[in-house]
Amino acid sequence: MTRKTSLADVASAAGVSVATVSRALNNPGMVTPELRERISKATRELGYVPNGAARALASKRTRTIGVVVPTLGISVFARGVEAMQDRLGIDGYRLVVANSRYDARREFEEVQSLLSHGIDGLILVGNERSPDTRRLIRRYECPVVVTFVHEASEDYPAVGFDNFASAYDLTRYLLAQGHRNVAVLSSPTGGNDRIRSRRDGILAKLTEADAHLSCLLEVPYAMSAGRDGLKKIMDAAPETTCLVCTTDVLAVGAMSQARDLGIDVPGQLSIAGYDGLDFASYLAPGLTTVTVPAAEIGNAAAERMTALLSGRMGQASTVLEAALTIRGSTGSPRTP
Repeated sequence: MTRKTSLADVASAAGVSVATVSRALNNPGMVTPELRERISKATRELGYVPNGAARALASKRTRTIGVVVPTLGISVFARGVEAMQDRLGIDGYRLVVANSRYDARREFEEVQSLLSHGIDGLILVGNERSPDTRRLIRRYECPVVVTFVHEASEDYPAVGFDNFASAYDLTRYLLAQGHRNVAVLSSPTGGNDRIRSRRDGILAKLTEADAHLSCLLEVPYAMSAGRDGLKKIMDAAPETTCLVCTTDVLAVGAMSQARDLGIDVPGQLSIAGYDGLDFASYLAPGLTTVTVPAAEIGNAAAERMTALLSGRMGQASTVLEAALTIRGSTGSPRTP
């Protein structure tokens, strides 16, 4: 039987101590990049595979973090997960990813599965989840970081941005262009506190400015729903000169329908979205949107988690900026 490569074999090949190899594998950030690469080269050449089960038994840690996101079909969450994985890897953690498809029951099942596999920490999106999931997390006493919101509803660190304030600022900009008849097209708010906060931010500014809410419509999260939604809004409220969407996906659908209906954007109708998806700048005209700092959220969430696991608490919330990106899909309303 071929003898398995040991930690001592790797240490000998790399010309370092066993303790240094262990440190490089378990806490890569504690050794220099040059030393880390030398040890990594030795492990590759010798075909060394760490005994994860033994290491977990000895340390009572699996060095695994779980994250549950609503979907990986949106580049915002995909970018966040990529950055999270990269940052956790620096400290020797690996990331296990699950998605809930915006379903509270499925989120519970995914969290249950991750906890049963002995994850060291859990990263979640938003504050809204089922009572069953909340009880499960408390019972396991697992460190938790919530993301894509600027404050947590429970005693967890939060890493994100203010959905309400950024949507409010977007609406303030649109009103400053002279719009007084504004419609809102929202993706589902049930079970989604981020979308609900965006919608509420839009409505709050409209109310404060005494602007006319010509129509408020909630539709499924799909470009086709954005198309259908714009048609319904313009049929019900043809005086509308500005459409604010709570997601870029709906805004793109609305822009497509406007083109088919012969509505000039932005001459007759300004359209704005929210998310800052990659394709927003490639539309004609480009889409005015609020750009979510997804990669920064992923990186900061990973740093907060590793700080928690090392006993460093730090601040309760890390608030990042969701920046307004102005493009050609919005402008001043055409004078009759």
